[in-house]
Amino acid sequence: MPGQPNIMGTLFSFDKQVLERSDTIPVIVEFSAPGCGPCKWMEATLTELTKRNSGKFEFVSIPISFDSEMIKKYQISSNPTTILFKNRRPMARLSGALPLMVLQQWVDDHV
Repeated sequence: MPGQPNIMGTLFSFDKQVLERSDTIPVIVEFSAPGCGPCKWMEATLTELTKRNSGKFEFVSIPISFDSEMIKKYQISSNPTTILFKNRRPMARLSGALPLMVLQQWVDDHV
């Protein structure tokens, strides 16, 4: 499928790598568009946040072209949109690119 993420050399499965995994550890998903400057900035900021909070959650960035049904299901209407999944459910969401301090507070509040 075009636009399908390839993570660590394996074919990406949203059900396995986000929903099922969120039963064990919270998973933060950034939905982004290729060529989107704020999306790239947010991905870098979320990567840094993940490093600083080692083991508290996992992070994955998914292009909006990955699965149009999934985009509809999770009502992704702006880029970037970030959703925290726990127990296979979306528990919190953010829209736009936000600074590290704001993201850290968001994680502290929801993870």
